[in-house]
Amino acid sequence: MKKAVALLIGSVALVGSQAAMANHPYITPQAPWTFTGTVDVEKGIALTCTATVTITGPNDAADTSPPFNHTDVQNLSASITLTGGTLGLCSAVNVAPTADITYVSTGNSSGVFTLHDVFVTTITPGNCEGDITAVWTEGAPDTLAVSGVLPAVSGSDCQMNGTVNLTSPSSGNTSAPGDSDHNPNHGNNE
Repeated sequence: MKKAVALLIGSVALVGSQAAMANHPYITPQAPWTFTGTVDVEKGIALTCTATVTITGPNDAADTSPPFNHTDVQNLSASITLTGGTLGLCSAVNVAPTADITYVSTGNSSGVFTLHDVFVTTITPGNCEGDITAVWTEGAPDTLAVSGVLPAVSGSDCQMNGTVNLTSPSSGNTSAPGDSDHNPNHGNNE
């Protein structure tokens, strides 16, 4: 009898863990996605830069039955390239790529992406490191709006404010558990 109860408890725990794994956000269509726009950056000097944000990750279709093309947010990575600005100085600001990304839905067509522990090499001494948050809004065009401060490693903090538009693919969708457009079969093969 004890073995039967242990087996039952183990089975329930396993089913519960699979359901929990299925409850994570994803993007469709699958990555890569590219955003382009204007971002103001400042650490000692203010620059208006052209920002290109590239989000990459695998096609996670195999985790769902029937499969559909998507990329789970937990498998995304992002790179940010800055160009332009006074005397082309934006290209001297280096934003290190990150693979630590989370997403919290604020409704079916909006939410907040957070790029965690991003390191920025700046023109002025000190550099910055911290989280970059971007508000996602689906529309025409789909956008990421960035407004915030990254703490300085030393010296003054870094500020980043602006909006980038999704340029490839032509439109996208983010979906998280609880959204009406979240695929109920997502993650059932994990």
